[in-house]
Amino acid sequence: MKASNKLFIFFSFGLLGLTSCKKYLTKVPNDTIISDQYYATDAELNAALGGVYSYLAQDGTFSRNLLLELEMGNDEGQFNNRTNKSAVPSLYDCQSTTSIYSDCWATLYAGINAANLLLYNVDASGASANVKAVVKGEATFLRGFFYFQLVTRYGDVPLRIKPTTQVVNFNYPRTSSIAVYNQILSDLKTAQGLVNDISTNITPSHVNKTAIAGIIARVYLKMAGRPLNLGLPMYDSAAVYVESVINSGLHQLNPSYKQIFINQSQDSYDVPYNESMWEVEFYGNNSPSGTMPPGSRFACQLAMRYTGTDQNPQVVYGYGSYTPTGYLYDSIYQKYPSDTLRRDWNIPPYSLAKINDSTSILPIVLPVTNPLFKAANSTWDRDCGKWKREYEKYLPKNRDWSPTNFPVIRYADVLLMAAEAENEIGNTDNALLYLNKVRARALAEAIPTTDQASLRQIIRDERARELCFEGLRKFDLIRWGIFNKSMSACKSAITNGNSSASLKARYLVAYNNVGLRDTLLPIPSSEIAVNNLMTQNAGW
Repeated sequence: MKASNKLFIFFSFGLLGLTSCKKYLTKVPNDTIISDQYYATDAELNAALGGVYSYLAQDGTFSRNLLLELEMGNDEGQFNNRTNKSAVPSLYDCQSTTSIYSDCWATLYAGINAANLLLYNVDASGASANVKAVVKGEATFLRGFFYFQLVTRYGDVPLRIKPTTQVVNFNYPRTSSIAVYNQILSDLKTAQGLVNDISTNITPSHVNKTAIAGIIARVYLKMAGRPLNLGLPMYDSAAVYVESVINSGLHQLNPSYKQIFINQSQDSYDVPYNESMWEVEFYGNNSPSGTMPPGSRFACQLAMRYTGTDQNPQVVYGYGSYTPTGYLYDSIYQKYPSDTLRRDWNIPPYSLAKINDSTSILPIVLPVTNPLFKAANSTWDRDCGKWKREYEKYLPKNRDWSPTNFPVIRYADVLLMAAEAENEIGNTDNALLYLNKVRARALAEAIPTTDQASLRQIIRDERARELCFEGLRKFDLIRWGIFNKSMSACKSAITNGNSSASLKARYLVAYNNVGLRDTLLPIPSSEIAVNNLMTQNAGW
């Protein structure tokens, strides 16, 4: 995608935050946050909306923490603790003082206040009526989406739907989760009636009607499970929204599974299929430091490990900081040994090493690297390969920053949510139809007719096979009420597996440490220190 198109979203980083931009803000006393913005033109209003979107692309959210430190440490991915680090959230050895918890909290609330400020002022804007309506819809959606990230991770959180105009009062009580979810649903449903559909937007960089329907279904599925446990009515509602996406005809599965992620690495869009329904946009390599828009950091940390220092511009550093679990390979993928297409893309059977010539064994690896194949039983020492940095086109490549976009929701996820909802309400035939569409694209055998309980487990496993490393697994395990059970299963798999003693010691840390408290994050100690009405989550 051309950089000029991305600037539509990211040009105005920080416009609505606590720092000022001279074009839109005037200098005010330090104890006041401006609430009387006036956006005279369509461009100014869209730039302000870009400021709200920008909070999705920070380290505290989808650039890094929501996808890595606060998500991995589950049955599909783990922190690759090569240097015996401690105080890493995904190792479950942190306390509420850990900055990653507060960074996530602060970024999400900054995004909420940015949305509130924009919504407070949008009607007074001199922009055109159509632009005002769409901006109002997208800002309302983003506020609800930010709250969804908060409530699923921290539980009861303060609910603020008006802009903060004074910084002298920090005391906000926690709002019950059900009230927060009701506000989320209200925001998302209001937004859906205002935003464009994807055929108007053309690209998934701005949220659209069907993407919102998919996120609404995700909210309902969460409400059906832990901790609210509202059950069948929520599955009914989820089914309505995913069916609306399916029946829209605006989305289909890309025939090539790997091409979805190559597109994201190459900063291209998934047209004409629109399987990637909404993405967090990243661009460039952050060079020089601090330039906007930024690249992402998740792709570099999650990349296949490659630490070569040669200067060939195609060679790119990969940290391999987070790796697949052998449990994902042995106990989930291998339930269907013929399901190799996704397995070998997501968990490559090789590692990367620098070479001195231009030979290549596999067509999916560019000529600057050479795959070193793993032993078939070597399943606990592999790399994540969903986004391969070899495919990035932006030059020069940077070891820490990538142009790779992140897919918040894909059509494959919609089909699997449909399968789950239909199965829970007793429509197993419909559930199998949606499940097998996803499996057919993966060239995997169809699942035959089975009972509801068996199909439930198959769908849960299928979500891991299809959506691994996309920031959903821990969320799924918690809402299903099986997070700690799954962590125990991983612990047993490591202990009884055929990996080396050093690998066992490295990977057992998280699974030994995890406890019942870890289905929620701690309220950051920095928040408790300034908010007299705030209480801590159990066990923290």
